Amino acid sequence: MKKNKIVREFVDPEHKVEEGYEDILELSRACKYSNCTHITEEECAVQRAIEEGTLSEERFNAYYKDKNEAEYVSKQKNKTKAIEYMKQRDLFKRS
Repeated sequence: MKKNKIVREFVDPEHKVEEGYEDILELSRACKYSNCTHITEEECAVQRAIEEGTLSEERFNAYYKDKNEAEYVSKQKNKTKAIEYMKQRDLFKRS
């Protein structure tokens, strides 16, 4: 795999951020609003699942943290620094 492709994959927030969180994605399809953040919106299926105990708050927090970190890294103009940040956070793993 070429270095540029590796960089692009790891700094693209849409690239597999949701991998491993398919349950949350499935729940989010039942939210009232398509752009639901799952934080403050009423009729949020993800928050309802947390309240009902079918989704743990810890799992949701891990998803939200991973999503926010991916977005942060993708916005960095210096991709080398972005990769260094990911290595420090143990987010950079080569396949």
